[in-house]
Amino acid sequence: MPPMGVKVCRDWYATPAGQAALARVQSVVGRMTADIFGYHALETGVLAGQNTFLQESRIAHQIALGVAAGENGSVVGTPEQLPFAFSNIDLVIASHALDCTGQPHQVLREIERVLVPEGHCILVGFNPFSFKGVGRLRHLHNWDAQPCHFYSTFRVRDWLSVLGFDVRETVSAGFCPVLGGNYLFQRTRWLDHLGEKFHFMTGNVYIIHAQKKVSNMTPLLPARKVKPLLKPGMIVNPGAGRVSRQEPDNAK
Repeated sequence: MPPMGVKVCRDWYATPAGQAALARVQSVVGRMTADIFGYHALETGVLAGQNTFLQESRIAHQIALGVAAGENGSVVGTPEQLPFAFSNIDLVIASHALDCTGQPHQVLREIERVLVPEGHCILVGFNPFSFKGVGRLRHLHNWDAQPCHFYSTFRVRDWLSVLGFDVRETVSAGFCPVLGGNYLFQRTRWLDHLGEKFHFMTGNVYIIHAQKKVSNMTPLLPARKVKPLLKPGMIVNPGAGRVSRQEPDNAK
């Protein structure tokens, strides 16, 4: 059985607002992955094995990491300990892997570890500055009891920068209220069109596309000591083409 945070997250995606946000996320991720080439692509996180984001990907070998036995994932594991070798994956899509863990830094370190140099990472997460984020206020009296943790795009981008990633694009999706059921959702669909048109960053879900960068600096070697060709007291006679010993002045 998946953890509580994973279940809560999946239940939200079953709502009208969640379904609309998911359709937008799939469209954005499909565009981001269309021109990424490589040998291996990995989906991890809440939606891995439930929904595929790799329909537009040109990478043939696609792996879904399930969070519990019996799920549709091709491999069972956790985002905190990816069961893959160092520098072996070309693309990682992590859906809410940061939200549903107590070790977000470890999740990012694992992604960085398994990615090849110049490999790509796409993170999907909940935005705290959104209608979805406002809904967390019901846990204000007991903040640690909330099943998911929301991190702002500024914070996630900063973590990625520390690990050597270059953030290429950040997109927000799902601008409708998450409460009120289908009635309120249908009457606020115009918020989605407005947010997508003007690229507001207040959507319920964010998508961050980053690329692993490797330093191209050449290490400086220590200066090599060159042995002198001539011994002390020796000079070169260019006319004779040989080395002769210089006589001291007091020898004349």
